[in-house]
Amino acid sequence: MQRILIAIALAAAGVFAYPHWFAAPASDYRIAEIEQRPIPKREFFELWRETALGFCPQARENYGLSPAACEDYMRDKHARCVAETGAAAPAVLSSKAESRRHARPYLDCVVPGYFCKGVEVRELAEAARHCRD
Repeated sequence: MQRILIAIALAAAGVFAYPHWFAAPASDYRIAEIEQRPIPKREFFELWRETALGFCPQARENYGLSPAACEDYMRDKHARCVAETGAAAPAVLSSKAESRRHARPYLDCVVPGYFCKGVEVRELAEAARHCRD
C-alpha cells in the first residue's frame, strides 16, 4: 500500500514538473505590453507572424487566395522577411515606436498582394496588365 502511495505521489510530481521544466515554454509576450515587458527579436517577429496569419480567413476577398494558400504563402515568406526586415532590429525591442518601425516592413513583406489569374500584383500598373477580364 505504501508503494502505491509513493508511486501516485511520484506520478503527480512528474505531471506537475514536466510542463515547467521540460516542455517548450509558450510565448507569453504581448505587443501591447512591449514597454513594460520588452520582447526578444525572435518572439517579436513570431507575434507579428501570428497577427498576419489572422488576416487569412478573409484571404479570398482581400488577396484572391484561399485561406490555406494565404497561410502557406506567409509561412514560406516568414524567414526571408525576418532576415530582410529584421536585420536592423535590436536583439530586444522595448518601445511602441520601435515596434512600428520594424513591424511595418515585415508585414509589407509577409502579407501577400492581390492575386489575379495566379499572379501577385502590388502596383496599379501590374493590376492593369494581369487583372483584366
